[in-house]
Amino acid sequence: MHPFIIIFSLLILSSFIHAAEPAGENDILATRGNGQVTQAMFTARADRIPADVRLEALRNGSRLQDVINTMLLRSQLATDARAAGFQNEEIVIARMQLAADTELADAWVQHYIQTQPEGDYEQLAREYYQLNQESMLTSPTVDVSHILISTKNRTQEEALELAVSLTQQLEEFPQKFDELVSEYSDDPSAASNAGKFFAVEKGDMVAEFEEAAFSLQQDEISVPVKTAYGYHIIRLDAHTAAEKISFEQVSERLIERERKQHRDRIQRDYLSSLTSLDVDMSEVQLLELVNRLFGDDYADPYTSGNDLQ
Repeated sequence: MHPFIIIFSLLILSSFIHAAEPAGENDILATRGNGQVTQAMFTARADRIPADVRLEALRNGSRLQDVINTMLLRSQLATDARAAGFQNEEIVIARMQLAADTELADAWVQHYIQTQPEGDYEQLAREYYQLNQESMLTSPTVDVSHILISTKNRTQEEALELAVSLTQQLEEFPQKFDELVSEYSDDPSAASNAGKFFAVEKGDMVAEFEEAAFSLQQDEISVPVKTAYGYHIIRLDAHTAAEKISFEQVSERLIERERKQHRDRIQRDYLSSLTSLDVDMSEVQLLELVNRLFGDDYADPYTSGNDLQ
């Protein structure tokens, strides 16, 4: 990252971390051509980033540079538009009002949520924890060793024949498993891990391998298991059953879950209270809109006399 970006990132972040007084409207942050970005403009743009990820997003030098470049481009385009008097077009005035209303509405909803009473998130998290004990468990895991007889350079029949032969040897001499891994396994990782995989959870391996591994007893060796890679001979080295997770281990995640649900509920209830109000729009007003947008030919479907729904 360019040193300027690092220093600039720190300066921007410090304004949020220390809650410094916002910069004046005329404090220029960056310029390019006819475009400029002020401190106040950047602060407003940064305020649109959700508070819980804002600092992390702005710490990213590339992301920060992209934001400023985009703001400069829009400022350049807006300057050109004003120079041409384009901002005085009737439809443009309406679009700018629409954009202003959208920004104001979004900012107001955020403000409304932030000003509502907070919940007792820790207590709510504890209640959720108590009611969902069955899901508060670690995943069961297995430690396994395996020999892969690949079908990449063999036919299916040749691979199966060799895998069966090795299985028969292991039935008589199970202690030779590690030796056979070194001699026969086609798994490229065998050179570094001796064919051993530790703390394997369900979903880590292909389904056929996983089903066989989790069905074995301690030190049991499987029959050849066919997968897309070939035939596996699997030995179960250890099995760790699911264990209960303490509240302290998941408290941070559950508290954040309750905080988010609380705020989502506030927003949902508030918006619902507004959208549940009756819409006042007459058929005459609707027809005027249709005529203005589409012309008289498109108005006919709306003249059937049906009530507006």
